[in-house]
Amino acid sequence: MQRIICSVLLMLFATASYAEGEAAAAIPSARYIHLEPAFVVNYGSSGRMKYLRTEVSLKVNSGEAAAMVTQHKPYIRNNLVLLLSAQESETMNSSKGRESLRRVCLDEVRAVMTQLEGMPSVDDLYFSNFVVQN
Repeated sequence: MQRIICSVLLMLFATASYAEGEAAAAIPSARYIHLEPAFVVNYGSSGRMKYLRTEVSLKVNSGEAAAMVTQHKPYIRNNLVLLLSAQESETMNSSKGRESLRRVCLDEVRAVMTQLEGMPSVDDLYFSNFVVQN
């Protein structure tokens, strides 16, 4: 009787451990790469000088992707500086414009990573801070 109870308990523990392992493997571990220092650019094509200060974070889902993105940070920063400085006030001053800009920046980062590494590597891009001076 004691052997049966021990066998049942061992099966329960083994099943629970296996289920926990499967759940952990099914959930990708998100990592965030902060592009530091913050981006400070002037933008707009006419009138007074206008400035943007924003902090950008990239979401990746593996250590390998994080290493690839980290290796290419200077190239990514360069392209984002050029992209951000080419914007107009209408984009920077509306929530729809900022969301559109976020998607364009994400597409740009993915394009850079695909060009350099053969895969996009970046799942999402976030503005942690977004301050404009008109």
